[in-house]
Parts: sequence; structure tokens; C-alpha cells
Amino acid sequence: MRDNLVIIRVDGGICSQISFVALGSAFEAKGYEVQYDLSWFEEQGIGAYNPSNGYDKVYNVSFDIPKAFPTLPIKIAEKTEAKHYKRFYFANNDNIITFSPPLYVGGYLGRHFDGYFKELFRQHFIPKESEQRDTAFAKVKEEICSSMACGVHVRRGDLSGFHPVYGEPTALEYFTKAISLIESIQPESVFYIFSDDVKWVKQHFPPILKDRKYRICDVNTPSEGYLDLYLLSLCKNLIGSQGSLAMYAKLLSPHNPLLICPKIRDWLFKQEPNVMFVNWGEAMQLQPLELNSTISYSPPPHYLPKTNSDYGFIIA
Repeated sequence: MRDNLVIIRVDGGICSQISFVALGSAFEAKGYEVQYDLSWFEEQGIGAYNPSNGYDKVYNVSFDIPKAFPTLPIKIAEKTEAKHYKRFYFANNDNIITFSPPLYVGGYLGRHFDGYFKELFRQHFIPKESEQRDTAFAKVKEEICSSMACGVHVRRGDLSGFHPVYGEPTALEYFTKAISLIESIQPESVFYIFSDDVKWVKQHFPPILKDRKYRICDVNTPSEGYLDLYLLSLCKNLIGSQGSLAMYAKLLSPHNPLLICPKIRDWLFKQEPNVMFVNWGEAMQLQPLELNSTISYSPPPHYLPKTNSDYGFIIA
């Protein structure tokens, strides 16, 4: 047992993984050593994306932080030590950052630090695929970078039916109106559609996008979400669904894109510039409910919450 060690259990897709590493970065800012327990990926990640969860095939969920952020230092916990810490030092608390090691962070509470460390993640967000040439991925990247691209994330898969946390799937009406809104702001928009259910998108989105320039992006599989995240982060504007991919694309974007997303997921960007939250589903209102800033494309200032004294440390 080491008095200065915090072990954090990681699970889920790339956005969830970023939030765990952001929490780990907050502990490191306090002077603690941080390691990550990846046992979930071996125990539950293999085949986690499958037809019973709304996917077309079986895909694995992998720890993709090293792929998405290859220059970001990450320490992996040794399995025996992780089990020991989990047994004796387990904690799951919304104020987890105030806890001291030895500590095993084993839940979802207290992951509030994505905004603190967005510059850190941006600096290291250079997946090897981003430097490739003459590939389908490279072609889509070139198109996005050379156009007034609006990335549209359509989360399906395990959210293609009712979900106890997320509710009903995002309605097609929401995407129709969000696309029209973006087009009214930027008439030259080209729409790039990303989804974990490309087949469904190809069936339902062409009528929405008629007479518009668009591309349904099918170069990545659901298990390569970090690559969709990268391409979305290059877009000038973003439309999100219940999932987090578009929101994290904004967090990682160098462009300060306008993000339109369902109001149900407003927790992460209440103080971020250029975010528009709207109602969605059958009762979706036509007008936006909240606009956090005027629309511009200049990089926003580094974001810090108004106070961080509750967390016991200062990040400059």
C-alpha cells in the first residue's frame, strides 16, 4: 500500500474515459500519484456493443485514451494492487476530490473536471490516424477542414429505445429543426453525419437533408468512437443528441463551434460559450431555450469555474 496513490476505475466509451482521466488529472494537480484500473474492459468491455444493445454487429469497448491522446502520460494500475485498493479503499462520492489517498475511486460521482483540463486534452488530441494520407479517414478529414462543416452526432445503439437515464431517443424532428437553424446561421454549411447506426441514418436522414450538401460518415465503426470524436472536433458547428460525443467534440475543438444539443444534457457546458440548449422529442419547442453567448468563431478564454475552493486546490 502506498500512501500517495489514487487508483481510478475506468469504464465506458471515449467520452466517459476522458472524464475519468480529467478526474485523475485533478488528483495529480494535488500532488498525488494516479493510476487507472482497466479491469472493466477485460471483464465487460469485450462484446459490450452487440445486437441486444441495438448495434448491428458485436464490437468491443476498449481503453482508447492512448489511441486518442498518444502523448498524454497515463499509468495503468497493476491488477493485484488494484484489487487490494478496491477492497479496502473504495469510495464513490460527489466530493471525491476532497478525499485523500490511499484511495480507490470506483464510481461515476465527482467527475466535474473536464472543463478544467480541456486545454491539456486538446494539446494531446493527435490520434495517429490524423496524420495518415490517402485513406478514407483522411479524405473525410480533408473535406471537413476545407468546408463550413457542421458535424451531426446521432446516438443510437443502446439509446435507440427508451433508456431510464436518457429517456426516449432523440426525435427526427429535433435534427430537422436543428439543421434548419444551423443553415439559417451559416447558409454555406455542409453536414457530416456521424452515428453508431449508419444503416438507420441512411434510411431516415436523406429526406431531412434533401437539397443540402451532406455526407453520412461510415469510415469508422462504433468501437472507434475516438475517431468520430476527432473528426467532429474539426467541424465549425455541431449538433448533438443524447450522447456526449458532440459535447466533447466542442470541448476538444480548436474552433469554438456553436453546439446545439438537447437540454437534457446541459450540465457540462452551462458556462461554455456558444452552446444552445433546446427542448427535444415530441414536445420540442421551435425556439431555443437558452443561448449562452453571441455566435462567433474566435477561441474562447480558458475556462475555470468561478470558485474551486471547495475542491481544495487551485488550477491556473
